[in-house]
Amino acid sequence: MGNAAFLTNLGIAFFAALLAALIIGAVQSAVWPRFHRHLSQLSPRQYGRAIFGYASVPFVVSLALFVSCAAVPTSAGFNSMPTHCHFEMMVTSCRPHEPMLLTRLAVLGFLAVLALLTMPIVLIFVHRMRLHGRVIRDLETWSRYDPELGAWVVKSRTISAFCVGIVRRRIFVSEGLLASIVPEQARIVLDHERAHARRADALSLFALQVLTLPFFPSARRGLADEFLIAVEYECDRYAASQCGDRLAVAEALITLGRLRQQKRSCEPETASLSVFSVLGQSLERRISWLVQSPLPMRDSGAVLVERLVCYAVIVSFIVAEPVHHGLEQVLMLAFN
Repeated sequence: MGNAAFLTNLGIAFFAALLAALIIGAVQSAVWPRFHRHLSQLSPRQYGRAIFGYASVPFVVSLALFVSCAAVPTSAGFNSMPTHCHFEMMVTSCRPHEPMLLTRLAVLGFLAVLALLTMPIVLIFVHRMRLHGRVIRDLETWSRYDPELGAWVVKSRTISAFCVGIVRRRIFVSEGLLASIVPEQARIVLDHERAHARRADALSLFALQVLTLPFFPSARRGLADEFLIAVEYECDRYAASQCGDRLAVAEALITLGRLRQQKRSCEPETASLSVFSVLGQSLERRISWLVQSPLPMRDSGAVLVERLVCYAVIVSFIVAEPVHHGLEQVLMLAFN
């Protein structure tokens, strides 16, 4: 009896969490254009913080709702009218809950639901790791490692510099790029790519793609694009800290932009790859951020997003009881 009650309540909690994630994702997708316009008022360093906070709302709320809905019966009176119910709900909605005994079958049921949710994500992650590994091996075949640069030099006249890989990260730069810029600018480019490797931006991008699964495709693409701009700026800032001159980094980006117009680049272009290139993602906006002094410090939007996440979690715990009983009644009517 206890096991059946546990699995039933687990199913109700899972259904509530999934429904909440889809609804919140749809609402946030509709609100995304207005939020996107507000992003331009933030300081560039707050971009990633605001985007991740915005993208995490459906996941955090659904997780809190799942835990709170599954925990509602645990505070109930065993084989009696639940003590957590208000009087009105006691009359109309509540049913006695069976004893909540965490037996081996109950624990296995919870782990099965957890595996069902995480297995697709793990499989996709493993597939991408294998794909990145294959691409890196192919690139290394056409490259030579330069210990002075700390990067692999691709035998190509194209204009390219990029960091690829999730766990096993590699930096590649083309001979054409090295021959087209001065050594000081080459060091800026390599520092930029080293920042990508140290930050493990491919992992962050994958996490963002998982968090935005409940969003509409247009909102998912928009969030990913803005995240990439924020990532590129942070790497530009790291390169500026290494050379001690923000304007030198901006000048290097201008040079790279002109070279890109003259010659095509050779970065791998695959939807499943996480390739971070100094040539990518809005050179114009990154240059404007670098030359601004001081940088805009309107960070209220990022703070607002973080407060939204906290308030949403609090509300999810508050509404767990009526949501649990409402879904319980809906499922009873649907299957009885």
